[in-house]
Amino acid sequence: MFLCKGSNIRRCALVEDDSVFLALMHNFFEAKAWICDDFTDVASTLEGIKKTAYDLYIIDINLPESDGISLVKELRVKYPQVPIIMVSGYNDIETIMNAYDVGCDEYLKKPFDLRELEVKVSKLMNEKPIELSPRVKYDVSGRVLYIEDKEVHLSQKESNLMHTFMTNINRPLTHDYLESVIWGGVEDNGHALRNLILRLRKRIGTGIIDTVQGKGYILRLNT
Repeated sequence: MFLCKGSNIRRCALVEDDSVFLALMHNFFEAKAWICDDFTDVASTLEGIKKTAYDLYIIDINLPESDGISLVKELRVKYPQVPIIMVSGYNDIETIMNAYDVGCDEYLKKPFDLRELEVKVSKLMNEKPIELSPRVKYDVSGRVLYIEDKEVHLSQKESNLMHTFMTNINRPLTHDYLESVIWGGVEDNGHALRNLILRLRKRIGTGIIDTVQGKGYILRLNT
C-alpha cells in the first residue's frame, strides 16, 4: 500500500473545480479513513505538494487557467510511483488515450458511481488494514478488526462503534453523536456507551481510544 513515510493513514489530493463533485469525493474518502486535501486549480495543487506527500491523486482534466493533463505530466516527473486517477466529462477515445499517455493510472468519466471509484482505488492501492498498534489492525472497507492477525468477532454495536471511530480518526466525537450512531438517539444511553467503550478498549488495548474530558471520545492515530 502506498503510505506516507512513517504514517498509518492514507492521504489523497483531490483536484476538482466543481464544488459539489469535490464534496462528494471528499466525503467518500473521509468515510474510508483517508485524509483529503482539496484543490481547485493547478497552482494551488503544486503549492500543496511542496508541503505534503500524497498516496493518491484524483485530478479533473478541466481546470481553470491550466488543465489536469499538464498537472499529471509534472507529477509524473516528481512522483512517478504515486497512483493518479483522472476524471472528466469527456468520453472520446482521444481524450482518454491522452490521459493515459501522460501517465494516469485510471480514467473515470463523470458522472460515475462512487462504487466504481472505490473499485479502482482498491485496485491501485492494494489496500490493506490500517495498523492501530503492532498487534491491532482494522480493515475499513470490510469492517473487520484484526488482533495479532486474527479476525475478531464484534457485536453489531461494537462493530458500528469501531467503524465510526475509524472513519473519524483524530476527530473528537461527542457522547450525543456516538449515541445517535449506535442507538439512534432515541434515549439517553450514556451508561451503555461507557460500557461499550470499555469493552472495545479491552479488545484493542489502551492508548488508542482516549476520553476527551467533558466532550466525548477520540481515536488517535499518528499521521
